[in-house]
Amino acid sequence: MKIIVKHVSFEDIIGEHPLIIEKKFLAKKLAKANLPIIIEGPTGSGKQLFANAIHHESERSEKPFAAINCSTYSEDALEYELFGNEDDHKQGLFEEAGGGTVFLKEISSLSIRLQAQLLRVLQDKQVQKIGSSKSVTVDVRIIASSAVQLTSLIEEGRLREDFYYYLNVLKLTLPSLNERSSDIPILSASFIKQRSQDIRMDKKVLDILTNYQWPGNVLELKNTMDYLLTVCDGRSIQLHDLPKEPFMMEEPAKQKKDPKNQKDKPLTLMDKQEYHFILESIRSSNEDGEPASRRMISDSSKNSRHPLTPQQVRHRLDFLEKNDYVTKGRGRAGTKITIEGLDFLQSLTENLQTIQKEAAQNGILD
Repeated sequence: MKIIVKHVSFEDIIGEHPLIIEKKFLAKKLAKANLPIIIEGPTGSGKQLFANAIHHESERSEKPFAAINCSTYSEDALEYELFGNEDDHKQGLFEEAGGGTVFLKEISSLSIRLQAQLLRVLQDKQVQKIGSSKSVTVDVRIIASSAVQLTSLIEEGRLREDFYYYLNVLKLTLPSLNERSSDIPILSASFIKQRSQDIRMDKKVLDILTNYQWPGNVLELKNTMDYLLTVCDGRSIQLHDLPKEPFMMEEPAKQKKDPKNQKDKPLTLMDKQEYHFILESIRSSNEDGEPASRRMISDSSKNSRHPLTPQQVRHRLDFLEKNDYVTKGRGRAGTKITIEGLDFLQSLTENLQTIQKEAAQNGILD
């Protein structure tokens, strides 16, 4: 959970493709209405960036913008963060962000029980701390995001229909980077400028980047540019600077997508849950423009289903680095998720959702 103080305007959202211009125009209109918003779009497409810009374009811009990633918390830990605890004298996120905006990332991960509690916030503007019988009135605007189509979750019984319709007052659907590939040169130049480096890019490299499919979207492009700016000679980015996977060897890279295809021993359910948590934490930090450290991952895991010590995180990061799912830098460089890591994370997400669905059908509690 974090209160984000960085001011993001719509001018900070880079792109000249008609699709992104249309989305920015619509988002500015949505910002003026004091109503809930759902932002749908693939991983790395800029959902939090748009949510932040909407907040700072709204009448709540002088109040807090608070974001929490629902997929990185266990059910109980997420309830604790959102609603607070009477015994611990802890305020929940809705109270802390009073008068401002609460951004719920990846609401597809919410349990049915928490959906019911959030429905009360939407309907009555009321929250009740854990361990308290009293309700507190809150004044926040809720913006929620999802990388999956929420209507499909209603059909699967994983999303309450009433919760969806109370939340889905205003909707914004973001395009994938592949749908606006003409923006890749502009975005690449922007990432070079952010690093304050006067580096040119070989046309062949730019052609490869422009024609690549980008399953991780803008986040993946940013990570790739960070890599290229790190390994190049400081003057220009050349063809030999591109990582072999996936740009030079796309087919072998795809083989890593399915966790069942690991060369190491098969992953247990706990392994999958832990790797999912770690990769999601890294992805979330990278999406916020921050590297991830072992200490940060360990600290955030304390409220998760499987708490991890820094030593345990190190061992798991070693596995992820060995399989090219992350790159580990020294000091402030931190850990960053790779293109293959984004694919692996998506595969883990789908695998765990299938396991959870089968367990629910069989009456097995996790």
